[in-house]
Amino acid sequence: MSITTKTGDKGYTSVAGRRVKKDSKIIEAIGTIDELQAIIEEVEIQKDLYEIMGAIACGNKITNYELRITNLENEIEKLEKKLKPVTKFLIFKKEKARKLNWVRTVVRRAERKVVALRNYKLRITNYELIVIYLNRLSDYFYLLARLREDASSR
Repeated sequence: MSITTKTGDKGYTSVAGRRVKKDSKIIEAIGTIDELQAIIEEVEIQKDLYEIMGAIACGNKITNYELRITNLENEIEKLEKKLKPVTKFLIFKKEKARKLNWVRTVVRRAERKVVALRNYKLRITNYELIVIYLNRLSDYFYLLARLREDASSR
């Protein structure tokens, strides 16, 4: 089977067996999360994002997200202990820190796109947990960027 199906040539795509405009809010959210998983190096987070895309697209149930959020919060706490408090806006100069900060901004955009789905009648299970997870994920990548920059490390 070819990658080129020509079924999307008129601005529609298929999601869970139904045709949807490619500029719809659901496609914006799924597409942004897909972009995010493509730039993240952590395989476990990539898996989480695929699960979230499935929940948004098909109403698939996501599992263990309370635990995943708790784990992220624990990692955030560990990272915060290694860093001095921020007293000004940071400009990341080191390449790895800049990439992590870029990832953080894509996470934030994904979060906004998911929040924009709130008023749509979609069967997104665990919607609130998805929003919380993305919010913590942006905090996590911000702290990783700060750590890589090393300018504010203790």
